[in-house]
Amino acid sequence: MKLEYVTADDKKFHDWLRRYREEISGEPPPDGWLDAYLKHIFAEQGNHRHIWWALDESKKVGFVVAVLSAHPVDKQRLQGMIAEFFIYPEFRREGYGRRMAEAAIEFLKSKGVEDIHTSVTAGNVRGVRFWEACSFQIARYALVHRPGMRTEEEEEDDEEQL
Repeated sequence: MKLEYVTADDKKFHDWLRRYREEISGEPPPDGWLDAYLKHIFAEQGNHRHIWWALDESKKVGFVVAVLSAHPVDKQRLQGMIAEFFIYPEFRREGYGRRMAEAAIEFLKSKGVEDIHTSVTAGNVRGVRFWEACSFQIARYALVHRPGMRTEEEEEDDEEQL
């Protein structure tokens, strides 16, 4: 598995990032949000943020975004994060994801990173199992408060009424 830097003007990356964000949130992101997000992530490309295509030979099978940052307590240490991770649906369950994760982990380790973090959206059991198979452990649960957000119980009640 080879990682190749994505360029900021890559239309295919724009389209696949939209598809990825739709898959994890259930709806496509608004164009303005996506444009601002792309501008933000490419501002640090090659410095603290690394945005790559995952290539199997010359075939693009997905993309990964890795971020380097100072450890919150010991500023002399670096920590890493695999912030975005997407294997195209037609290439899933063929070992590409594991190879892409290994390549990103090796890159982060080569930069001196000891701790590598990633996250999975709530309810994504396959995602949790995938990262556990890559030697990640659940270290904490991150909760988000969003006023007006429906609870899981409210959604289940609506489903039962159908």
